[in-house]
Formats: sequence, C-alpha cells, structure tokens
Amino acid sequence: MRAAVPIIAALLLTACAHDSVAVSTAALTVSQENLAQRQAQSRRFDTKDFILVQQAAAGVLQDLGFTIKESSAQSGFIMADKDRDAMETGQVATQLFFAALISAMGGKADPRWDETQKIRVAIVSQPSADKAAMHVRVTFQRVVWDNHKAVSRIETINEAKIYQEFFDKLSQSLFLEAHQI
Repeated sequence: MRAAVPIIAALLLTACAHDSVAVSTAALTVSQENLAQRQAQSRRFDTKDFILVQQAAAGVLQDLGFTIKESSAQSGFIMADKDRDAMETGQVATQLFFAALISAMGGKADPRWDETQKIRVAIVSQPSADKAAMHVRVTFQRVVWDNHKAVSRIETINEAKIYQEFFDKLSQSLFLEAHQI
C-alpha cells in the first residue's frame, strides 16, 4: 500500500502538469474569432502623415457625435465617448408584466431594465514597420446602466458593420484632407 502512494502521486502530478501546459498553450494561442475581430478593428492607410491620420480620426469621431475625452498626438491615442438611450420596449414590457404577475401573487417585485448607455471608442494609430503607411486600430465598447442606476453590462461591440462604417468615413476624410477638398 505504501508503495502505491508515490506512484499515484506521480501520476496525478503528471496529469496536472499536462493540463497546465495545455491551459497555458491555449491561453497564448490566438483564436480564429480573435483574429477576425482584430482584422475588423484594424486598417492600413497609405500615408506617412501621422498628424493627418490623427486629425482625420478625431474629426470622424466628432462627426459621429462622440466627445473627445483624451488624446495624445505623441502616442497616437484617442479616446472618446457618447451617451445614448438603451431602453428597449420589449425588455421594459416583459419586466413590468412579470412584476405585475408577482405582485398579483402577493410577492414583491423589483423590475429592472436597461435605461442608458455610454459608448466608448479608443483609437490607436502608429506607423507601419517600414514607415510607408499608418496602421489604425479602433475598438468600440458600451457600458449599460439599468433603471436603478446599476451597471447591467460592459461589453465590446463586435459588429463588423460598425467598424466598416468607421473606416469608410476615415478613408473618405483622409482623402479629402490629403487633397484639401
């Protein structure tokens, strides 16, 4: 029996080490989903003019209703946000229906629904490795508050259409700025 204990312990440690290596490898591997998301969030622009890209990106954000909160021309970083309504009629109706049902059964209901949201955007611009172009990466997030003023969720917006529209506008702005139109 005493001889079996070291053997079992060695087997368990080997299994744990194998699982640990598998977990570490998985954590360092970029998934196809992350790769697609990064591609949607990034574009290369054929210009060397760092300041032009920064100004065009800030202008696009302002045209989209964002307020610039932080900007660093030296690091190529811009952060902006805007407040929006998050109320959905279906969500409110469902919550009120269940609250009425619970109250009718003698219970106490505390209905919650999304009320407001803040959409945040971060942009990082940097020269390409060969200094022949600029790389721009943008990410959109939203923070949603419920009717009790509690945060109900924080999430990255991953809709490819939003990123495509942003980059289309940025491309147009860069073209107009470059040709002084």
